[in-house]
Amino acid sequence: MTTPATAALLYAPDGYDTSRPRLMGRHAAGEGFLKALIQHAGFDRLVALTRTAEDEAAFRTQCLALGATMPLEAVAETALHRLAETGCLMLPGPELSHHAWRRRRIGAARGFSLVGITHTIASATAMDSLADLLVAPVQPWDAVICTSAAVRGAVQRLWQAEGEYLARRLGASRLEGPALPVIPLGVDVPALARDPAARRDWRGRLGVAADDMVVLHHGRLSFHAKAHPLPMFLALGRAAAAAPPGVAVHLVLSGWFADAVQRNAFKAMAAALCPALAVHHVDGRKPEVRRAIWSAADIFTLLSDNIQESFGLAPVEAMASGLPVVAADWDGLRDTVAHGVTGFRIPTLMAGPMEDLAARHEAGQDSYDHYIAGAAQFTAVDVGAAEVAFAALIGDAGLRARMSAAALDRARTIYEWSVVIGQYRALWAELAALRGAGRGERVALLRGENPVPRRPDPGRLFADFPTQRLAPETRLRLAPGLPDAAAALARLRAIAAIPGGAARPDLLPGADAFGVMLSGLEAGPAQAGALVAALPPPHAAQCFRALAWLVKVDVLRLA
Repeated sequence: MTTPATAALLYAPDGYDTSRPRLMGRHAAGEGFLKALIQHAGFDRLVALTRTAEDEAAFRTQCLALGATMPLEAVAETALHRLAETGCLMLPGPELSHHAWRRRRIGAARGFSLVGITHTIASATAMDSLADLLVAPVQPWDAVICTSAAVRGAVQRLWQAEGEYLARRLGASRLEGPALPVIPLGVDVPALARDPAARRDWRGRLGVAADDMVVLHHGRLSFHAKAHPLPMFLALGRAAAAAPPGVAVHLVLSGWFADAVQRNAFKAMAAALCPALAVHHVDGRKPEVRRAIWSAADIFTLLSDNIQESFGLAPVEAMASGLPVVAADWDGLRDTVAHGVTGFRIPTLMAGPMEDLAARHEAGQDSYDHYIAGAAQFTAVDVGAAEVAFAALIGDAGLRARMSAAALDRARTIYEWSVVIGQYRALWAELAALRGAGRGERVALLRGENPVPRRPDPGRLFADFPTQRLAPETRLRLAPGLPDAAAALARLRAIAAIPGGAARPDLLPGADAFGVMLSGLEAGPAQAGALVAALPPPHAAQCFRALAWLVKVDVLRLA
């Protein structure tokens, strides 16, 4: 049974495309969300707000490739008001401010909700976007979805500091951002089911014997931007050395290196820290690898130590594949991995102060990569606890089986996309109820007020530039040599035929409207307001300013 669409997507391929060489977690999350909408939202149509014709074509192509059978509808960004037909715009990041201001400009604050989502919140762009929400015209019916409780805590801490500054600087007594619901990312659990044939194939390719243990690490392979591998190499190397007789332990790095520096660093660390451990690398960007490599593994690990991380989708994918997880007790992993049930969370320790890192990054002395690398360098993952966890799982088949079953059950009941989309639908309904409940708009627009103070009407902002401004009482006349409207229109056509004669012809009214205005001057000078008085109001404003262009090209003169 289908239901009317209650949300539209802001669609640009960058937010949903996993075919790129520099594949990021947000791309995989975006594609997964789009596929989940198609499969589980139950909408009668799928609506996207698109900026260009190319984006619209990409939206249709990708949705069809993901199995969409419902009608697909694209709304141009110039028709933002049409989002009231669905009631909500889903954004692929936390940047609500731009669309909140645009919504205010068209006077549609109660027409629809804006809902963003956090990915990394460590970048300057992300932090600025979140801080801006305290001054942007967001409403009680808007939200930024936090994918974990840890991320929500970070956003609230950022807002608290920003709010305290604004209160002291401006005397602000009420500072509110959008709602911050916690909704996790989801996974397609059936698609990640273990495949015995894939297990045989991949273990054969890797030279893994039947009784050997495979520990899988899946994701970007970056010591500065994802997870430094040193704790993993040390702990797993030591656990592998103590494995039961006849059991060899293999580490499969399913991922991709940003460059040769990263690749060489991983190889050097593995050789120095766990020389007896068999380490394999497969390209985790390839669809056939991303789908099947889970089946080759017995254990999954991700010992994150990086503030770039915020949720950690790979451990949830691992649980959907029935793999026990050894993960750092860090960010979103603290929500997803049930310690002692679906795997083990390894304690982490962060040192400070690190204000100098923030200052160096802000001043441009350190790049973003250097900034997050510095924070990660002073974050420790407990190597001893990781060794104990790996050893317990390697040596106890019964423990692996129990944790495997619990992991799969947790993935099905909490992280399956059908469950997660249900939480989205509940959020959309809650926001719709707030829009319709008569609650007042925060800082409602006053009559005559500039709706976007930082992007005002240039004619008003630069009012001190010209000698005078065109006003309704400004008197105009036909230029010398133009006896009537027909002659004036003929001159306009001649000017329009000259390349560059009108820099923005798309902003000018048509010949009929010009004819109406010019005919009002055949009897002599007239006020500008009177020349457009007979035109419909929306059209009159466009025609009124065009009178200045007629003076510019010497069709009219000031009387």
